[in-house]
Amino acid sequence: MVGLQHSPVGWAMNLGRIDYDRALSWQRGLVKMRREGLSRDIIMLVEHPPVVTVGRSGRKENFDGLTAQPVFIERGGDVTYHGPGQLVAYFIFNLSRRGKNLRKFMTNIQTGVIDTLKEYKISAKRGNEHTGIWVGEHKIASIGIAVKNWITFHGVAINLNTNLAEFEQINPCGLSATIMTSVLKETGKKVSLDKFGEKLLKNYDRLFDTTFESIKLDELAEEIESQRGSDVI
Repeated sequence: MVGLQHSPVGWAMNLGRIDYDRALSWQRGLVKMRREGLSRDIIMLVEHPPVVTVGRSGRKENFDGLTAQPVFIERGGDVTYHGPGQLVAYFIFNLSRRGKNLRKFMTNIQTGVIDTLKEYKISAKRGNEHTGIWVGEHKIASIGIAVKNWITFHGVAINLNTNLAEFEQINPCGLSATIMTSVLKETGKKVSLDKFGEKLLKNYDRLFDTTFESIKLDELAEEIESQRGSDVI
């Protein structure tokens, strides 16, 4: 008799609101752990205090007016804002175990957001000329990924109840701040980040054919700290 085949198991962590630098350090530690086979594929859900980050394609003219220093990071893309009311999903995946198919990985990330937004009666699509996820002519989510030896990190930022005025201090992804939108703006209703995150994870279970089981940070914290080192990965 042929045995039943089960989906692979991954981990999901909902960390609530944490500083960007701390989350970045944890990601880098988890990248090392994933590379060494000490963890499963992980999705981290977080919310950040206000911060501006600049990716590999960042152009100075897009964040020239900032009064605070941005965080320069290794993800793709230009400049963006993170802050309260925005849900960020980080993906620490080993693509060597997923056919080294980066295009499919990126498509799944975006499709998961689009399918979740559909549950809130919002029709969204992937951008053609510009990256991210769009509702009509307005951008509701930004995506930026880094890959090191086929281990991914960074991810997607989804504007749920975000104060969109915060984007006015930059040209997000090189575009006018007026193009940004949120679930709150589209529906007139505030959204629970936790509930949206639960729906998002269910969609990722299906899209990645993986059961992402909830795991608490303290179960991994000591191992992550031991992997951090100089943060060089």
